[in-house]
Amino acid sequence: MAHQIFLVSLQASHCDDDAVRDDIADLVHGVGGFVLMAAGREALIAAFDEQWLPLFRRHEAVAFCGGLSLDPQGAAAHKLRHLFATNVAAQLATREPTASTAQAAGPRHRPLVWHRPALHDPASATGVSIRTQPSQR
Repeated sequence: MAHQIFLVSLQASHCDDDAVRDDIADLVHGVGGFVLMAAGREALIAAFDEQWLPLFRRHEAVAFCGGLSLDPQGAAAHKLRHLFATNVAAQLATREPTASTAQAAGPRHRPLVWHRPALHDPASATGVSIRTQPSQR
């Protein structure tokens, strides 16, 4: 099972619904994937096997689900990879059979923090680019 990175974008009507967002995160974990980060209040960046892509695309709250790749030369790519690795490590720790019963009874993912993006000046862009179209090679 090879995990790939996907952007899971919510329908506008579900962007403020914490229960729906948690349901999507639980679905990611249910298929053996990982929540890499919350992207604003309307999307998750997750890693899972692409065989599950149709399942996410059929979900009533999902507007779009597609592959995502980081520009390895991007200014913030290293920081994002570090953040993703930290989040995956935290999720793996809760999946270990030696985890305490209190942890095992709780959610299998780190609590998600959904931020409303601040308005940014394009001149101070970080170099992070999210594309929803396949890369041209």
